[in-house]
Order: sequence, then C-alpha cells, then structure tokens
Amino acid sequence: MSDGTTVFLAGFGGPERLDQVPAFVESVLGRTPPEHVIPEVVERYAAIGGGSPLPGTTRRQAELLEKELVGRGHRARVHVGMLHAEPTIRATAEAIVSDRVEDVVVVSLAPYRCEVSTDAYEKAVDDALDGRVSGVRFTSDWNLSPRYVGALADMLSAKLGEAPDESPVIFAAHSLPQRMIDQGDPYARQLEETAGAVAAELGLRDWQLAYQSVSAAAREPWLRPSVEEAMDQLVASGAESVVVDPIGFIADHVETLYDNDIEHSAHAKEIGIAFHRCHCLNEHRGLIAALADVVEGAL
Repeated sequence: MSDGTTVFLAGFGGPERLDQVPAFVESVLGRTPPEHVIPEVVERYAAIGGGSPLPGTTRRQAELLEKELVGRGHRARVHVGMLHAEPTIRATAEAIVSDRVEDVVVVSLAPYRCEVSTDAYEKAVDDALDGRVSGVRFTSDWNLSPRYVGALADMLSAKLGEAPDESPVIFAAHSLPQRMIDQGDPYARQLEETAGAVAAELGLRDWQLAYQSVSAAAREPWLRPSVEEAMDQLVASGAESVVVDPIGFIADHVETLYDNDIEHSAHAKEIGIAFHRCHCLNEHRGLIAALADVVEGAL
C-alpha cells in the first residue's frame, strides 16, 4: 500500500429528496412501475422526513473509513458509488479511471451476500471499470468480522438496557424470494451466523431471525417468518415486550425508519406488546474498523 490504495465502497443508495423517488423506484425495479406505486413510495419517504438518510450516511462512512485507514498508516482514498443513487457506481468508476488509478479494492456495504446486493454491486463495478485499471480486488464476505459482530453486540446491549429484563430479541433483515436461497444464495445462512454470533456474545437465550419489507409486487414465496408473525408468536407465548434489531442493514433508512419504526411499532401496539427498536450501526466506530479490516484483508 506504499503507493496508495483506492477503495470503492459500493452500496444500494436511496432518494434524498421526494423528487428523486420516481427515478429511484424505476432503477430498483428496472422498469416503469404501475401508476399507484410512486405515490405510495413518496408517502413513505414523506413520513420519515422527506427523503432517505442512507446516501448521506454512506458518504460519511467513506470519510470515516479513509481517516481510519490513514490512521493505520495507509495512503488511501475512499470513493462511494451507489447502485440506485448519486453518485452512481458508473460515475464513480469514471472518476477513478480518470485519476489513472492502478489498483482498486471494492467493498460491498452489504455484509450478507445475495444476488441483488453484493453480487449486483460487484458486477456493476466490474462492468463500469471495464478492465481500465490494472487490478480489481473484491473483499471477502464480512458478516462474521469480529469488529462487526462486536459493534452489533454493543448497539444491542445498549438497547437491551432500555428494555425490560429478559425481553426477547427479533433479529430482522430484508426478505428475499425463497428461490434465491434454494439456488444457493448464502444470504439466509450468513444472517443466521451473524445473529448467532451476536446472541452468543451477549448470552441471549430468547432470540430469533425474522424478515421484513417484502416487495408489494411479490408473486412467489419469500423468506419467513415476517417480523409481524414473530411478534404474534411472542405474544401467544406470553411475552410483554420485544426488541427488534434490524441487523440486515448497516444504516438506518426507509426499511428501518418506516417499516420498523412505524409499521412494526403500530402492529406491536395493536397486539399489546411493548416495542423497542435497536438502531443500525450507521457511523459506529466498530463498523468503520471492520470495513478497514476487510480492506486490509484484501491487500
């Protein structure tokens, strides 16, 4: 790394303003959505403040990662490219090529590999760079990075301290079509591994993994149980409170700020269980250190 290293953080992105929602939705779907979809999505983003905090958080994560790597003695530049928002993966790739960079380390901001996150990010970066740099290194999957697991445990421990003793924990993640898992996608297995590692670190006895945010256009089986179904089961077993920890996401965005904080909270109130939600890592020092670790591992 004596000659310097360029790090490419690849993420999902999100609309920072309501007027960006239509283009974002079209990018995610890969087609023009039905007429009713855009107003519904706009309403969700309006409910969480008028836009997604995800792109801004991702940019700050890049700044912190660059500082972390420099602090470890590396001459590093960290860039951000997002699949469905500005700066796009293609735009960032063009900037890197114009800087005559030789080697690029690509880090997926999704800890759990699946075809619509890490696989898609890596393909988009590879296509955008198009062989115009000497070397492209993709970091290994990092869902069990010790500092990542430690950061998750730290955040959850603090939230458990605010909830009643012995509150059960639901680890939550974005659902996917079941066929992706059946075809060998490691997503669900990696989530189970991470949830189990966090639970072991905290000595949790009552926990489970559940899924959320199923596409409204879903016409096939998706991963279950849903967070709502998991809460229903807890109430049936006598639980009076629950802590929902969306470990499937490293930064708060519409799936946590709306799906968890509004929809799941409302469902909990309806069925009579006290609802507590653990925030995502966002700019947690442990997350930044974990990202630096995977960069160094790729080198």
